[in-house]
Amino acid sequence: MQSRVDSNVRRGARNGRPSLARPATGRFTPRLALAGIAAVTFMAIAMAACSPAMLPAPGTTPSKATLNQVKRSEFGRLALDDSALIAAGEKEAVLDFTVEDTPPSIFINLIVPDEKAEDFAAVASLPPGFSLAKVRILESDPVERFWLSVNVYRVSGLTTGLRTEWSTYVDDGSGVPRFMILRARASEGSLDPIGPLAPPEPFTHLVDPAGVIRTDIRKTVVQNGATVLTPNNMFSSTVALPEVVDRQYVLPTRQWVTANDFIYWRNGVNDRIFHNSTSHSPQLISVDLGDVTLQDDTEWAPFVDPIPGHVLVYLDKIKFKIGPWWNITQPDGRVDPTTLASLQALKKTLYGGLTSVSALQVLTGNEEPLLQSSVQGSPAAVNWHWKIPADKLAAFTAAAQVPAGLTLSTVRLQEGDAVAEHWLTLNVHADTGASFGLRAEWSTYVTDGVGLRKFVLESRAGYRSLDPVNLFSDPYPIAHTVGPVAGDTVVATSIGSGPTAFSSSFALPEAGPSTDVVAAREWVGSSDLRYWRNGVADREFYESSVLDPKTSVDPTTVSVTDGSAWSAFVGATPDRVWVDRFGTDTVVNPWFNLKGL
Repeated sequence: MQSRVDSNVRRGARNGRPSLARPATGRFTPRLALAGIAAVTFMAIAMAACSPAMLPAPGTTPSKATLNQVKRSEFGRLALDDSALIAAGEKEAVLDFTVEDTPPSIFINLIVPDEKAEDFAAVASLPPGFSLAKVRILESDPVERFWLSVNVYRVSGLTTGLRTEWSTYVDDGSGVPRFMILRARASEGSLDPIGPLAPPEPFTHLVDPAGVIRTDIRKTVVQNGATVLTPNNMFSSTVALPEVVDRQYVLPTRQWVTANDFIYWRNGVNDRIFHNSTSHSPQLISVDLGDVTLQDDTEWAPFVDPIPGHVLVYLDKIKFKIGPWWNITQPDGRVDPTTLASLQALKKTLYGGLTSVSALQVLTGNEEPLLQSSVQGSPAAVNWHWKIPADKLAAFTAAAQVPAGLTLSTVRLQEGDAVAEHWLTLNVHADTGASFGLRAEWSTYVTDGVGLRKFVLESRAGYRSLDPVNLFSDPYPIAHTVGPVAGDTVVATSIGSGPTAFSSSFALPEAGPSTDVVAAREWVGSSDLRYWRNGVADREFYESSVLDPKTSVDPTTVSVTDGSAWSAFVGATPDRVWVDRFGTDTVVNPWFNLKGL
């Protein structure tokens, strides 16, 4: 893998969103914020040096033992590098955050009428530069509204225990609605950018034997410096779960999912969220309001309708990666200088220490590694899609060498597709992160008995790369450019050389309603787990830009010469060609399922 310093090339911010990558500033010497980090680092490196990975002979399949050794040593060293950068304030920490399914999490969405919005905003004390924003929460919502959302859940990962958050939706100046937490309450206490130390404020949230979710939150007072519960109600609810046959499943809007990308606090500090399909395509039901009771004694009760717009229950876990206090490390002008200065040192010390301990756990094989990377928007990424004809499917299946436990699957590529079909996809994009450069990947789609997944058939990179099938691969010749040719903007791509090479060129059409296509959520969600041909899988999280429209290119205008091994199973002309004009930041747990194989 190439130099971490060299890889810090910032892609253009999109809608005001900062990139995971940072500008290269020359060689970096970490200034560790915790004295203990140096000791942890020394011990971890010593442990890794004592058990070097034994690489297999060229052309042989690496054993599970070898893969485990490589995973610990290679990704552990990267984790150590990251923890040092985080401790110095040169990189963002990204951590696990799982909303558990027992008891189920609930969203009680209360409508703020237009005529009360101004007064509600005043009581909410929005920071300078922020204003209330209307959103549609569900696809079934007829119009955008102002909302106050009460979210009650049990969490694991970055923090643990029961939490309640009262949130509204704001415009931070980017024109994209975002969550803003007005108040957070944690049963076991928490660390947030407001407190920053929030004491425990116990409350109850459980499912009784009759299948009723009961939430009871009492007001607190501070006595002699301690937080004390009172008998006075703050917010309480009962939500009776419907029988399985009576459940009304609903779908969140892409707008509401996008609002989660950045979650603000009332001092302008934000947390950055990376999603997967548990967020954009969840097991989510709307409960009949006749089966709900509420008692709301918060200061916001006078500004909301007493009857909720909807009450939502998540029946499964919601898995995120969270970058806490994101704009403390990457200032965006939304946090006042005093707050910024007070939180910068704390963030470096706290998260530098946490991630250094995690790095040691990665090196010893007791924690999953985490890689941050970006699919760049320049040059634009391209997906070529070919349908696999029924008469070629058996031969394709044999050539794909799908391992036991996986089965080739159909997929709907874009919204509006009447039926799912078998597809072969070639994706070419530019990476930054642990490595940087061009990558080309042939893939198809499988099911693992749990969900639809992406299956990597062949992966090439223009840099020295690491994967669980080939381990270390030398750079491969890949060219991918977008530039002017005879008055057009032409996308030109070549992979490899000689008779097995692939090449393509086409004129990039203007973006707009006539060329926009919306990728189906099931296709987007197939990247949650990305299997390799030996059954190893990477787990991926991403920002919501993956849900944004792609630019569709008329396949008849695309010139393709395909000498790849996969050309024997598909037509000479791709059936669909998509261009991603904007980049996407991702967070990956590489080789995630290795222990279970």
